[in-house]
Amino acid sequence: MTITKRRREQVNLGVRTTASVLIATIIAIPFFWMLLSSFHASSFDLFQSPPKLPSPFSPSNYPEAIAVIDMFKLIFNTLVIVFWNMVLSIMSSILVAYGFARFKVKESNTIFFILLATMMLPWVVTLVPSYIIYTRLGFVGTRLPLILPAIGGNAFFIFLLRQYMLGIPKSLDEAAEIDGCSKLGILFKIILPQCKPILATLIVFSFVGSWSDYVGPRIYLASNPGLQTLSVGLRYFQSTTSVMPWHLLMAACVIFTIPMVVTMFVSQRAFTEGIVTTGLKG
Repeated sequence: MTITKRRREQVNLGVRTTASVLIATIIAIPFFWMLLSSFHASSFDLFQSPPKLPSPFSPSNYPEAIAVIDMFKLIFNTLVIVFWNMVLSIMSSILVAYGFARFKVKESNTIFFILLATMMLPWVVTLVPSYIIYTRLGFVGTRLPLILPAIGGNAFFIFLLRQYMLGIPKSLDEAAEIDGCSKLGILFKIILPQCKPILATLIVFSFVGSWSDYVGPRIYLASNPGLQTLSVGLRYFQSTTSVMPWHLLMAACVIFTIPMVVTMFVSQRAFTEGIVTTGLKG
């Protein structure tokens, strides 16, 4: 009976592992194709049938793409928006989540429900009103429409943080209060040091979302090409070139992807732990 159960577990493990490897391979194929394409000597080589490995390898595509597309400037513009979005959205979400997790008032559950309800509102619904407001304020053509919304925090971030904070014993707060610690002191000295996994999760979400955003910069920065982000710059390069140098575009896309891949690998363990524990606590 024990042997049968053990074999069943081994079979299940083998099936899950095989399925995971298969799914991961399917997902990774486009990225590896893009990576190989970035080393082809010309665009013609990308469309050979059957596909062939780059011969010879052309690593010079990368510095050429950086120079032709002016990627350093685009990366700088993108990092400015990414930095302020991460700082403002995460700090605001921390403060709001702390209030929901530790300060109970009669209407707190109702307010929290309304906050969660905003997550079901599609962004396209608020796009036109937001654009009209920013136009009248004179913000269109600047980075402000892409940064100011982060001041109010992110409903999804607030939800994750609140759930995680609810799992931290309140006895720690009470002990800190007895020692004379203020409410903000409890947040920054007691609670946040224990929130590293969920904070890593929020950093990944915030970075990837801001770095890869196309619609926002495309709408609000259309009148100011000097502030274009990397995602918009790549699309602009593609649309203004009569004969598309696909090998250069693939090299630029690899550069565009690297920061997101590195961020995920660096924070993978904390990211996974944050997602799992957020679902268990509360």
